[in-house]
Amino acid sequence: MEKKALLQDKKTLLLGILLILGFIIRIVKVNSYPPLLWDEAALGYNAYSVLKTGRDEYGKLLPLIFKSFGDYKPGLYVYLTVPFVFFFGLNELAVRLPSVIFGSLTPIFLFLLVKEIFSSWQVAFWSAFTLTFLPWHIHFSRGAWEANVMTAFLVLGSYLLLKGQEDEKKRIAGLGCFLMALLTYQGAKMMVPLVLLGLVLIVRNPSVSIFQRMRKLFGGWGLLWGLLLIGWYYQSFSGPAANRLKVMSLFSYHRPEKEVAEILSEDNLSKRNWHFYLFHSQYLFYLRGVLVRYFNHFSPRFLAFAGDWNNPRHSAPYFGVIGHLNFLLFLLGTAIFLSREKERSKYFFLYWLAVAPLPAALSRDIASAVRSLSMTIPLSVFIGYGISKIKQRGLRVAVLVCLLIDFLYWGDLYSVHMVKRRPKEWLYGYKETVNFIQKRVGEKEKIVFTDFYGQPYIYYLFYTRYPPRQYQLQAKLEESKFGDVGRVIRLDKIIFRVPSWAEVRSCRNCLAIFSHDDVLRQGLDRLPSFEKMFKPLGKINGQVMFWAFER
Repeated sequence: MEKKALLQDKKTLLLGILLILGFIIRIVKVNSYPPLLWDEAALGYNAYSVLKTGRDEYGKLLPLIFKSFGDYKPGLYVYLTVPFVFFFGLNELAVRLPSVIFGSLTPIFLFLLVKEIFSSWQVAFWSAFTLTFLPWHIHFSRGAWEANVMTAFLVLGSYLLLKGQEDEKKRIAGLGCFLMALLTYQGAKMMVPLVLLGLVLIVRNPSVSIFQRMRKLFGGWGLLWGLLLIGWYYQSFSGPAANRLKVMSLFSYHRPEKEVAEILSEDNLSKRNWHFYLFHSQYLFYLRGVLVRYFNHFSPRFLAFAGDWNNPRHSAPYFGVIGHLNFLLFLLGTAIFLSREKERSKYFFLYWLAVAPLPAALSRDIASAVRSLSMTIPLSVFIGYGISKIKQRGLRVAVLVCLLIDFLYWGDLYSVHMVKRRPKEWLYGYKETVNFIQKRVGEKEKIVFTDFYGQPYIYYLFYTRYPPRQYQLQAKLEESKFGDVGRVIRLDKIIFRVPSWAEVRSCRNCLAIFSHDDVLRQGLDRLPSFEKMFKPLGKINGQVMFWAFER
């Protein structure tokens, strides 16, 4: 008995060490790296506004959905950020701490879920170990990414619902986790019902009907939860809140008419011809688009070698979202799993792997590491499964050493090269530029701040801690004609637009902030006294992101 207790203590200690290491990796220098993105600044400032006034930046009282740049975000992350803003002030650390904490806890939640389904400490531990050090998961745990918090709620909710079949309190808590996931991220509108369906399918009694399984899983709370679900979906898919979903949906973009005309001309067809309908219709265009996007997320390019090539903010350069060796271990683990496991409940993670890319596959982007983030859960399980089946101690040590080398290689790419390689995409230099403006705002009659890189107003609000009540009185978003995000034109004496050299060179007592691209486009770098007239701001890797001109 004493030996068993000692073994249990060692296992608990290992999990504790895993939790601490995961937290350290995710929080080191998180207040300064990577640079704050505008969505993070918006989440932070809205939390600050709620803390100070009980309202969002537009003056709406405690909303469930927050309007930001014309985009509408489920608001749970904002409310999770409020206490951290209260204790630490409005800064990068406060905004990112909810994601850091949930990202650090998710491996432990995964351990509990895998142990419940596989009844194996080894598989559960190595799955949690893999997620703790998985580059994809770490990347999104170090920023204020709502998808990361959603993933944590999906895992914890799944575990609690499975345990809740005999414990009513855990059942209620599990349903609450899925509700929290819905309130956190847009992609949860698809992932929540899909994961719940997967749980219903694995309930361990194949002789009962699916409705009986649902009753066993949800108990008497299923109807109430279903009504809440319908109400949330109605609010999300109606009115202005649905605009962003329409913009991001693949189905909002038709095949270019030029391409259709070329097909009709080449094959001598008309749109009513059955041949055109069978091989070139709009429905097939959408189907091909969905399938290409879906399978991109399983490609070696995405997983092992290049990461999210569609958006440099979503992965480190020259490296896949999970890495080279993890990709091989994933293939190995999946192959061993399929050859050995026959129990239906264990196929829950294979089902999760199959449905996780769907929110990304239905969007306009060719690949998206953030919308498919919940893939990290089944990927970690199959990688961990593969490691657990390596019985030779020497071979397992060798694999772990190779994983460490791969991890260190990714760490160098992430911490040294990622922002330097693409500073524009990472919106580098806004903090330094806002601090420069703040020191001069009282003495200048006019300030023009370029919006070439997008949404400078939210950085000004965030870094100056602009009083929310004062901003709410003048908050005005100019909506985009194309249904995409809008922009704020003016705040006090600051005008947010690309400054014109012809306008500002003769302006007295004014300040103009040009982006690097503005300078090149207007040929200002060719002026004889350019370096004397303009002050560089946000310099990185030999490139200046902003230039200040003042008179």
